[in-house]
Parts: sequence; structure tokens; C-alpha cells
Amino acid sequence: MSSRPPPSPLATYRPPRQIYRGAAPSRRPSARASWTTPKRMIWTGAFAAVTIVGTIYGAGLKTQQEYHTEKKQVLEAPIEDRIRTLEARRAQLVSQRRPLERKLEELRLRVQKEDKTSNTTDGSS
Repeated sequence: MSSRPPPSPLATYRPPRQIYRGAAPSRRPSARASWTTPKRMIWTGAFAAVTIVGTIYGAGLKTQQEYHTEKKQVLEAPIEDRIRTLEARRAQLVSQRRPLERKLEELRLRVQKEDKTSNTTDGSS
């Protein structure tokens, strides 16, 4: 049948393992619970802090890398493209300036009105 010799009884003997049923036995629940809870909270806070700082630092690095890449692309672009980009940026800034100038003029008129009304009330008293 099989060409292997039968195993020797001494080589295959293992003592039986104890099998525990139910919950695992706890050694010192009250002493262990008293020191692990604060320690666990400190470790959790430390890991959260490291994760947050790493995320912020990584985002800063990525932003800096993107800035350098964009700056390099702008500097390597042909002069015509650079002029076109600058003209588009100027048009955008001019369009933003108009509403701000209007608001500034309205503010100046309102301040003048308030000055006139405060002068008339101060003079009549």
C-alpha cells in the first residue's frame, strides 16, 4: 500500500491541550482597568494628533509642490502665452474692481449723509 514506514509512537505523542470554554479568565480586572483607561486615552490622543499634524503637513507639501510646478510651467511658456495669461488675469482683476469702486462710492455718500445729519442735530441743540 504505502511505501512510508509507520510513525514511531514517541515522535507523534503530544500531551492534550486544555480547552477553555466561555469567557477567558481575567487576571486582575480592577487593577488593570484603573491604569489602562487613562493610558489608552493618552495613546489615542497621541495617535490622533500625529495623524492630524501629518495630514496638514502633507497638504502643505503638496500645495508647495503644485505651486513650484505651476511656476515652472509659466516660466517655460512662450512669451505669447505669458502675455495672453497676464491679459486674462488683468481683465479678471478689472472686472472685480468695478463692484468694489461702486461699493466704496456708496460708502462715501453714506458717510457724508451721516456727517450732515450729525452736524444739523449738533447745531440745533
